[in-house]
Amino acid sequence: MKPPLRPRLAPARFVTGPGAAAGPERPRAAWSGREKRALLAALRAQAARGLPTDLQPRALRERLPRRSEAEILSFLCRLRGRAAREAVRTQYRHCLEQQRRRRAQVPAPIEVWLELAETLAEGLEEVTAAAFSQVLTVAATEPLTLRHSLPPLPDSTAVPPDRGGSAPGDPATPPPQPPAPEGFTVNFQRVYEYLARLCLRSKVPPLPPGESAVVLALLGSLPQELGALDRVALHSHLRGSYSALTAPRPTGTDPAAPPTPATLTPGWGGVGLCPLNLFLVPLRLLARVGPSG
Repeated sequence: MKPPLRPRLAPARFVTGPGAAAGPERPRAAWSGREKRALLAALRAQAARGLPTDLQPRALRERLPRRSEAEILSFLCRLRGRAAREAVRTQYRHCLEQQRRRRAQVPAPIEVWLELAETLAEGLEEVTAAAFSQVLTVAATEPLTLRHSLPPLPDSTAVPPDRGGSAPGDPATPPPQPPAPEGFTVNFQRVYEYLARLCLRSKVPPLPPGESAVVLALLGSLPQELGALDRVALHSHLRGSYSALTAPRPTGTDPAAPPTPATLTPGWGGVGLCPLNLFLVPLRLLARVGPSG
């Protein structure tokens, strides 16, 4: 029995014509230091002449007669890839170093409370800002605000006195004010309106010198006002609030979900917090301590 016929193909070394296999590529010689310096000088010369950003391999080959244009472009491509990898590696190391430093730094207490407040007020920033703006807008029209201006402003909501005259204790009668220094006026209504617009991040007009001095004095008095509070009671309340807010929750519950009370109440009481008082600080703890402490 004869074996099946098999096609006989000539070895590749005997094949000629268009379908002939290309001969083995000669190994490329390593670039010498002299060739690298010549290539660098050629690149600098092209840059000095202001040629287009695309490389001109023909001009580069004039200084490298032993190298073909393909070899020059291939070498430059390898250099670009190496430079890109080194840049990415350097940036990655820089990012890792920044993260390591950030983790090593112990956050300040105010940073901890700011992060906790941002977590609690997620989605309520606009509501909180609008509420503060409304409070300040109302404060701008309060009679007491207008009377403490220098000079006092007329109160359009004041009740006109009786025919017999106003009593000394009548709220419609403005209390006596010390004489204002010459040329110095303060309109507290402008101050409150300025702060109300700041809460809404809207464009505010510049304040006159008197009102600017009041705002600067308010900012400078914050440390003194904080020191006048009942720090022991406030510290105890905040420690309890922090422990309650950061306590681990049972598995299977959403940490971001507010606690569900047995009976839902309308308003902010239904979610267990108020955006204007996220840590539920009692108002009595925000009052000045008396002389007895």
